[in-house]
Amino acid sequence: MDIKLLRSFATVALLEHVGQAAERLHISQSPLSRQIQQLESELGVTLFHREKKRLRLTEAGRKFLDEVTPFLHHHQRLKDYGRSLTQADVGRLDIGYVEAAIHSRLLPEALARLNTPGGIDIHLHAMRSKQQQELLQERALDVALLHTPPEMSERFLQKKVLTEPILLAMTTEQAIAAPTPEDLQGRRWIADHQHLNPAARSRLLHACELAGFQPNIVLEVNGPQAALACVEAGLGFTFIQQSLAAQVPETVSLVMLPWLPLDITLYAVWRKEDTRPLISEFLNALDMSHSVNCTQGE
Repeated sequence: MDIKLLRSFATVALLEHVGQAAERLHISQSPLSRQIQQLESELGVTLFHREKKRLRLTEAGRKFLDEVTPFLHHHQRLKDYGRSLTQADVGRLDIGYVEAAIHSRLLPEALARLNTPGGIDIHLHAMRSKQQQELLQERALDVALLHTPPEMSERFLQKKVLTEPILLAMTTEQAIAAPTPEDLQGRRWIADHQHLNPAARSRLLHACELAGFQPNIVLEVNGPQAALACVEAGLGFTFIQQSLAAQVPETVSLVMLPWLPLDITLYAVWRKEDTRPLISEFLNALDMSHSVNCTQGE
């Protein structure tokens, strides 16, 4: 199977638009459409639903994309590694991360603390926890920063690197000084798209249920910044991690809910066999960044 077909498929799946995908791949639309048809013919399955100008993944397409994505990452890593063999003094570090590692400043500050002779070739990969686990196992990642660590095994080591409270965000006009579960029951809610992090959605709803209320999720968005924009427009409530408080506009109020057992937790996971000093240095930098952030948050 030609890897160009797989790359074309992944690009179309991401953009859901042949024209935009063709532009990104620097080819015309007709050859790209033929490539997708060729791939479907080879596999014997329909990968996309055709909806006017958009293409949406079928269930088979989603499953195939889950396999193609780590393969393409690994293929690119091998290419980059081959090129780096002539630069013996430069270490390479492939780090996977979830969005919370950026918003908390944990990852950026840890990278800023790295200072090794000869420099470091750092590659960052934003992806869900499950994808990180798969790429870590396939050696396409060196360290994963994720919400849900794999089960304890002889292959991986892991440690908690961040625990951060979540805050309730609402417009100042709708603000409730000390909300109770009864105050939040049935309120309009804004949440991340379920497919972005199914485990996080499950934890959120379970924690709310235990606390005694059920969020009425009316909007699904991509990321906390989009959720905050919708809150500011008066479309509902949302949760954000505490480190985002400085970015909240004046028209949005934040409050901590001491009775809600919910927080943001990040784990660092790496292969037990990988004993390179660079891994230890990065993990130490994570510890130092976490300590500084905890002190600033007090």
